Amino acid sequence: MSIFTRFKKIIIRLQMHNITRQNLAVFFMPYMLSIIKYEVIRKVKLKLKYKKTGLVSVNIETISMCNRSCEFCFNHPRFEKRSQGEMTTELWKKVMNELGENNFAGRISPHFYNEPLLDKRLPDLIAYTRKVMPYCWIQINSNGDRLDEELLINLYKKGVNFFFITNYDNDDKEIFDNLTAKYPALIRVVKNSDMWRTDRGGEIFKKEKHENTPCLRPASQLVVNWQGEVLLCCMDYYAQYSFGNLSSTELFFIWNDKQFREIREKLKISRQKGYPICLKCDDPGFIPW
Repeated sequence: MSIFTRFKKIIIRLQMHNITRQNLAVFFMPYMLSIIKYEVIRKVKLKLKYKKTGLVSVNIETISMCNRSCEFCFNHPRFEKRSQGEMTTELWKKVMNELGENNFAGRISPHFYNEPLLDKRLPDLIAYTRKVMPYCWIQINSNGDRLDEELLINLYKKGVNFFFITNYDNDDKEIFDNLTAKYPALIRVVKNSDMWRTDRGGEIFKKEKHENTPCLRPASQLVVNWQGEVLLCCMDYYAQYSFGNLSSTELFFIWNDKQFREIREKLKISRQKGYPICLKCDDPGFIPW
């Protein structure tokens, strides 16, 4: 969604509802100013950073649990369960410190195949992230089942920039309608029926497609599960391709590892040059800014 489209939608929503001082002073005006900072200046810096190091996005899982078991996800009962647990606070801080020391200003999202709002430590974890990385973009991707106004405001004050909510029930929910009407600059809700469903390495729908297009995700996004394993990409639910563990190894040592760099470069050319998990994956493979 372009910057201008987002502005237009926000203005329309505010015209439809009473514009309160809280909306204007606390959320809308700061958001308009941050658009320039995060959507323009940040994107320019990230493109320069991508050319230099590649890394512009981090998906890091604080817990492994999800309260849903969707048929188009590995959390569905037909799939073998993976090990369950939560990332230690110490490991989270270690990862954030290493990113902060390298002036990371890209996107950080606390999810993988989990529901981030199930983690009661999340406000404190977000606050620490904002402390060590004042210029990063923190985005919560969630099913929204545990989201209410109090939690939204609390996480916003701790440092969250944006909430992307997928309504998996595909119905109209009063809580979502109220939040998007009151805080249009802070939250976006989409219905699952409007979302692209990825085959995730050919394991979800068994389409048996053989893709030969490039995939830029592994070259631009770091994916870390709750155990600290650095994975090939967000499709690797069972951690088949781990390039190291952040509990015992520094983040950028793993990111710059020869084997990891070589596979990322190959995937930039074609996913046919990647691992078996890449061959049947129908994800667009865009850079997740």
